[in-house]
Amino acid sequence: MISLMVADEQKLEDKEVLEAFSRYDIQITQQCRSSDEIFSGIKQEMPDIVLMSLSLGGLGAFEAVDYLRMNHPKVGIVMMLIHSDGPFPKRLLETGATGFISKNTDPDDMAQAISSVHKREKYISPEIAQKIAVSLLPGGENSPLDRLSEREMQVMLQLSHGDTPLQISSRLALSPKTVSTYKHRVRDKLRVDDTQEIYALAGSHGLVYPSPQR
Repeated sequence: MISLMVADEQKLEDKEVLEAFSRYDIQITQQCRSSDEIFSGIKQEMPDIVLMSLSLGGLGAFEAVDYLRMNHPKVGIVMMLIHSDGPFPKRLLETGATGFISKNTDPDDMAQAISSVHKREKYISPEIAQKIAVSLLPGGENSPLDRLSEREMQVMLQLSHGDTPLQISSRLALSPKTVSTYKHRVRDKLRVDDTQEIYALAGSHGLVYPSPQR
């Protein structure tokens, strides 16, 4: 049996997904809504795999992956986008996760991703693999998010959640001035004018939930 921690703003209750998990002998043992809940939950019960949404609140998915890689390297990580409609940000391949899927991935493919990562294999769902392949072709569509450094990506995701520079400063242990500098870099590199446009861009890439669900 593969024990699974689900880390997402929304509880995973999809019947078809749960049935696929059952066929692959995957059992959800914990569901978390933020990175803080991951940190506390993993102390109570160590999962085999963490299925982690990029929309994760708190410190965010990047910091959570860093924490797991450093403190619990045997725990497999499958990264989950909200959807796979936009170009895939190849920056995500550098997070340390070894599985990449989206919420609209076929349930059996989602279960296969978890099973593969549990076997220490890498897995990219077919629709995301296609996005990556297309982006590598001449004239292929690349994600503007690939212009961001990892720290800029972290700040961008926090801004997308509606966090203020002061809140981001506290979470990431950075000075408010440094966060402000990162914010300006993000806006310049993404060619957007305000936080609302940052949120819209993150949403189009499947990194945050649409506002009615938030």
